[in-house]
Amino acid sequence: MRKAFIIILAATGLLTAGCGAVGMVKSGDAAKGKTLYMSKCASCHVLNDAGSTGVVGPNLDDSFGPDYCQGFSEQTVRDVVRGQIAYPEMPMPADIVRGSEANDISVYVASIAGNNYDCSTYAGAK
Repeated sequence: MRKAFIIILAATGLLTAGCGAVGMVKSGDAAKGKTLYMSKCASCHVLNDAGSTGVVGPNLDDSFGPDYCQGFSEQTVRDVVRGQIAYPEMPMPADIVRGSEANDISVYVASIAGNNYDCSTYAGAK
């Protein structure tokens, strides 16, 4: 059931990003993104690289690991993260960060989320 939820969440994000909701994230600073993530996102989301253990929002490694197993690009994940920042599901507040700060977080998360995900456990792996 949890995998189905994660897939639906990712698909919803992809559709939102694909519709040009916030545009393509062409640039960002991953180092700044990590600092911003730690201050704005870490208390809610799990992300192994950041050492965050939040329990309110989805585990970002588990959310994006299967996407990479399916062959999605880092650019796609950047755009999904950016779309979720701008148009989140509850309980995440909308626009917790904006503009270049949101892009920085998107670049950071996309660069490391799911890096240690075991694709052999994913049923749809290539």
